[in-house]
Amino acid sequence: MLKFQHKLIIAFICFVLIPIIILGIVSYKISSTTLQKNISEQMIQTLKAVDRNLLAAVTEVNSFSDYIVSSSAIQDYLNTQNTSSIYEFYSDQQEIAGKMYGNSQIDNLVLYRHDGDVITFTDDMVTSLDDLRSNLFLDKLLQEKGRPVWLTPYENQNLVFSQDYILTQSRVVKDINTLDNLGYLILHVKLDLFDPIFKDIYGGPSHELIVNKEGTVLYSLNRNFIGKTLDIESFAEFPTNKSGYLTDEWDGEKSLITYMPSSFETGGNTQLILVSIKPLKTIASDIVNIRNTMLIVVGFTVLTAGLFNFLYLKRISRFIHELLNGMKQVERGTLSKRMGRFKFQELQNISQGFNNMTGRLQQLMRDIETEQERKREAQFKVLQQQINPHFLYNTLESINALAALNGQREISRMTINLGKLLRISINGGYEVKVKDEIRHVISYLEIQKIRFNNRFSFEVDVVEELNHYPVLKLILQPLVENILIHEFSKRDDEEGLIKIRGTISNGQGEFWIEDNGKGIDERVLMQLNNWRLENLHSQANNGHGVRNVDERMRLFYGEKYGLIICSMKNKGTVIKISFPIRGD
Repeated sequence: MLKFQHKLIIAFICFVLIPIIILGIVSYKISSTTLQKNISEQMIQTLKAVDRNLLAAVTEVNSFSDYIVSSSAIQDYLNTQNTSSIYEFYSDQQEIAGKMYGNSQIDNLVLYRHDGDVITFTDDMVTSLDDLRSNLFLDKLLQEKGRPVWLTPYENQNLVFSQDYILTQSRVVKDINTLDNLGYLILHVKLDLFDPIFKDIYGGPSHELIVNKEGTVLYSLNRNFIGKTLDIESFAEFPTNKSGYLTDEWDGEKSLITYMPSSFETGGNTQLILVSIKPLKTIASDIVNIRNTMLIVVGFTVLTAGLFNFLYLKRISRFIHELLNGMKQVERGTLSKRMGRFKFQELQNISQGFNNMTGRLQQLMRDIETEQERKREAQFKVLQQQINPHFLYNTLESINALAALNGQREISRMTINLGKLLRISINGGYEVKVKDEIRHVISYLEIQKIRFNNRFSFEVDVVEELNHYPVLKLILQPLVENILIHEFSKRDDEEGLIKIRGTISNGQGEFWIEDNGKGIDERVLMQLNNWRLENLHSQANNGHGVRNVDERMRLFYGEKYGLIICSMKNKGTVIKISFPIRGD
């Protein structure tokens, strides 16, 4: 079982320390989530700006492409199939050539005619028209009906032979008059077109990417990532139609991943996603401060709990433990127990009160014991010293001698029995042997038989083993006297009978006194068996009688011994007396 001190410590931990720890953890989590949300929302705004800049860069190239396909030289060349037209493009249309070379992001311009001729501004190897026709990409160009179609470096691998990462813009060239298909224009755009846009948002160790919905990296400032699959387990959870953020492992460390759908579309038939990846450790300085503050608060709380336990709870627990032990000792009867001194005034007051209480109880117990002893001695003295023995014996001897001289044998016999009776009553200690108590009651009955003209008889049957045990004297005679007075005094219809038996049962001695008298009224019987509920001194008749015997038995032997009376009207009465026989 836990000690009181340990219970206090557990209560302190449960109701103070644990709530503080939980509060710190919750605060840390909420602050971390809030910070991540705020940074992600800011990053989403940045990615929206990036998306707008991407569209602006793409629109600029689209405008250049519009100018090329609508130029008269290109239209004439594709319509007439006259080679001189292309030479005019080189020599006469210096404005177009100047625009292409003036745009540093344009790497090459390739023009296809329906007959398979290919015109390119550089000497780089290009894909033939037949290879284009065998590729589904050409169908995509025809579906767009002259609108530009973009391909990222990962998507245009079959169209570009360059080792560098190239963006590709392709479109069908239509007759500006009839809208018939005249050929195909492919612009190879350097990937540097996007670099300035993404460099502007670089703010520490982070990565900004363009990926498709399969997770393939289509663009990154770090060219090593292009073509690789985004190594994020929860990438499948990215919604393709709305912005958001999550935390996941990236490149071996926990990172904050922000994403949003891009407005930039390519011919890869997939939604593009702008992704920003920032390691959490680069944005967690505020969170670390919260965590450290929580640890300091928890540490201070633990220290406070230890000091509180050492300086206060331990003393209170020791006091309560000592008080409980003292109360248990007092409960067992050790009234000499005293509490020590304590530094706290309140505890000292309780300790002093306990000591005063036990001292008072001890004094009261001594007073009660003294009073009870005096009371018991007085009761026995009343019974044993009512008559001066020497005077009584001398008088009885004179009566006996006078009766013998005059031939009064009954008077002589009564005198002898009375002497025997009084000899036991007056002399000796509190107890006599059972056989002496039986002899005493027989002497009394012999005297009463003469007085009652032999209107009753008696029988005595005591087991031999019981005769030699001690018993409190003068317990049978008062009961027999009560029978003669109340049971036989007014009964003339039949002879009375008194039976006295002595037995041993369950390790204790028992006397059974039976009569065939008129019995005891039920109300009186109840009063006799519950006499302690009444005022003993108003009913005791100078200590004699049934109640006197029961009281003396219980005083001398204890509450478990004494009298039990059973009676039925006109059926007689039975009285049982129990007493210890083995030194109880």
